[in-house]
Amino acid sequence: MPSTLRNVLFWIHLVSGLIVGLVVGVMSITGVAIAFESQIVDWADRDARLATPPPAGTPRLSLEEMLARVKAARPGAQPSAVTVYPEADSVVAVAIGRGSAVYVHPFTGEVRDQGAQGWRAFFSKMEDVHRWLAAPGEQRAVGKAVTGVSNLAFLLLGVTGLFLWWPRKWTLRSMRPTLWFRRGLKGKARDFNWHNVIGFWSLPVLVVLTASGAVISYKWASNLVFTLTGSPVPAAQGPNASPPVPVPTPAPGTAPQSLDAQFAVAMKQASAWENIT
Repeated sequence: MPSTLRNVLFWIHLVSGLIVGLVVGVMSITGVAIAFESQIVDWADRDARLATPPPAGTPRLSLEEMLARVKAARPGAQPSAVTVYPEADSVVAVAIGRGSAVYVHPFTGEVRDQGAQGWRAFFSKMEDVHRWLAAPGEQRAVGKAVTGVSNLAFLLLGVTGLFLWWPRKWTLRSMRPTLWFRRGLKGKARDFNWHNVIGFWSLPVLVVLTASGAVISYKWASNLVFTLTGSPVPAAQGPNASPPVPVPTPAPGTAPQSLDAQFAVAMKQASAWENIT
């Protein structure tokens, strides 16, 4: 590689790392926390989700009856989702707003708040920081733009790092210092060795993370994925942009199936399920 191009890439690499290092560090730490959110919340919430079994022979309430209990206990609540768990001693979760839900005892109809409120608040804050640096209200767009640009800059950091690492000669002697740790080094020589080794072996994961992050942050990146895979670009994108599933029109006067009947069909079709919503 010509020395001029190498110098340019070196300074791009260095400046990108200095500018986005703090933001990417924050995103990395919060991302690790979010990755274990479900496991930690489930563990911390285990007592609140426990529904003490009633005396033998006590009938289980229908899901419609449970929803009625929620509306009676939380006037004005608009249930938007019901989640059932396979354990016989587990409650039923009813979502009543954005990020808010209550638990219902399937036999007594007792409505209780979710547990682990401290952990839930913690992970909510982690998500806010991860997505838009915890910027409030109208400033979220700015925070999201900063995280998106930082993610792209980190992708550039990885690509330029690969070019800077690329050896002039492909020999074991020339490549070994950048492929594995060397003993006895001190100061900048040690730091350079550690930087190259850790960067090289982390590069595949970092490229996947940053490239997929760009797809989440930017519509043009998402459209590019559809184009490269030969799929039509949808008019709307996002978790709520899936087209509705066509359902045959029922005969006039046909009553809708109960929620219990609908859940029973889902349970039958999904043999190994952990929860159904």
